[in-house]
Amino acid sequence: MDVTFETAAGRRFTVEIWYLSTVRRIKEYVLRQEGIPVESQRLFLAGAELDDDGDTERYSILQGSTVLLLLPGDGAAPSAAGGGGGGTTTTTVRVVVNAPAALAGRGGAVTVEVDAAACTVARLKEMVHESTDGALPAARVALMFGKVEMEDGRAVAEYVPPGAAADGTVVVSAVVRPAPSASATSPGAVNNKRQPLQQQAPPRVTVNVKWGAKAAAVEVSDLLVVKDLRAELGGAAAHLALPKDGGYFFIYKQNVMEEDRTLRWHDVKNGDTIEIFNGRVTGGA
Repeated sequence: MDVTFETAAGRRFTVEIWYLSTVRRIKEYVLRQEGIPVESQRLFLAGAELDDDGDTERYSILQGSTVLLLLPGDGAAPSAAGGGGGGTTTTTVRVVVNAPAALAGRGGAVTVEVDAAACTVARLKEMVHESTDGALPAARVALMFGKVEMEDGRAVAEYVPPGAAADGTVVVSAVVRPAPSASATSPGAVNNKRQPLQQQAPPRVTVNVKWGAKAAAVEVSDLLVVKDLRAELGGAAAHLALPKDGGYFFIYKQNVMEEDRTLRWHDVKNGDTIEIFNGRVTGGA
């Protein structure tokens, strides 16, 4: 994935790094491309310095992220988000709804202004709930920055890398989770007219799975967990000749798919392409 680096002097360059690389390995990528010694590099994201042992998952470094690179002589490090007594920064967060019908009368989006350093994700959800008169219920909405789900207890600023809000606006996607199905209070209270709705199968999607030069179209439930996709491929796409030990992982829109998440969680749509790469994803480089 491509990550942009910006120096204190305003120089910007982009480096291609591997998914789940450690910070130390990222510095080595910069050394290889730009010739900057590893020992001279200090990397910062959202005002916090990145530790060499941390990795892209820990710091939410994504495709298109911008990382601040400080070199010897650049002066003091930036203060952490929300710290340092120089006033607060207000970042306009525009929440773009993935299900436009929820806000059909609002153009499919709602805008709220928050103090990114002081506002938690949970509070942002409440503000969105209030601004939409409950059309986006705080208890069921998930906010996504890129492909990362924003956690309720963390500050909004933790997800906004330096330079991501150059115009004062950050785009966050919103996904509304389905409400829990209502159950009858007693066996005699079952409404027979509603049973067929409860028995409906989950939506199915046809995805194009690519393994090198080979490809296969596979129809699966969008609630299929990613790790279970291997079993589906074993029958429906045997001609791909995938490793029998399951030693491969899936990439969707240039991001490693999380094994314990569903295709719906990854927002996989009918006709989309999922790529297969040999190897296993670990927490290292």
